[in-house]
Amino acid sequence: MTRPPASTGPDAAPHFPELEARYGTLTPMDSGMQSRVYAARGGEVVVKVYRNRRGDHAREAENLRRAGMAHMVVDVVQADGIEALIMRRFAGRPLRAEDIPRALPSLRAALGALHRDVHGTVDLGKVEQRLRRFRSALAAFPLDDLFGAVERPLEAGRLAHAASFCHLDLWQDNILISDGGEVLLIDWTKAAYDDPLRDLALLKTGTLDLLPPDDAMAAALSFLPGADRATLARYRAYIALTTLHDLYWFLMNEPYEFEAQRARKVPRARHVLARLPEH
Repeated sequence: MTRPPASTGPDAAPHFPELEARYGTLTPMDSGMQSRVYAARGGEVVVKVYRNRRGDHAREAENLRRAGMAHMVVDVVQADGIEALIMRRFAGRPLRAEDIPRALPSLRAALGALHRDVHGTVDLGKVEQRLRRFRSALAAFPLDDLFGAVERPLEAGRLAHAASFCHLDLWQDNILISDGGEVLLIDWTKAAYDDPLRDLALLKTGTLDLLPPDDAMAAALSFLPGADRATLARYRAYIALTTLHDLYWFLMNEPYEFEAQRARKVPRARHVLARLPEH
């Protein structure tokens, strides 16, 4: 029978005897909704312990390999009643607004390579399901323009597109930068085949919007050089969808932050809608 990690007190870090026997003392680094992260082997590796036993450790390892990052994977472990991914440690910190200009070339190269892996077509049924869920939860708020920006092209068939391998969680804490300017994308548990413009929309709302509106728009469009009208219209729809997703997430998970996020995110989305063609 597996047993849960032990603790020496109500506020103490969990203790993982089997993991520590393999990798030495685990020093807490970070904690999120889905996982806890520790440094080990004198800081040479990172141990990511998942909160739910759903195979996310193996899924993330496979996604890293598919993204061309197999060299970052050290091991996939089930021990001490938990699931863990062991990775090489990257000497970087989460991206800040002032880092974005020097990070853009690396991000464009990384996402360009990622999105060249094409398989199948986008599942528009999932888009419809998301919209219904968002409509139900956000019905009390004046967001018809954002919903319409997705629903109209969806109904007209203009969101049909080939699916590329996407990260799908490109917010600032998942983009690390070293002092020397090297960039690394982390947290690949949500990666899947989807519209690459959804990935780029997530990048804008989650990271590029740290910049002032016009600068964020220019940075976002630098990922779409020479884009035709249809591509820009599709990107416009995914900006609206991603904004609705963000608002839904805050309403469901951090409702005390919802109004502040709505005041910030909705004008940003409308700034894009006003500048890009609908079709």
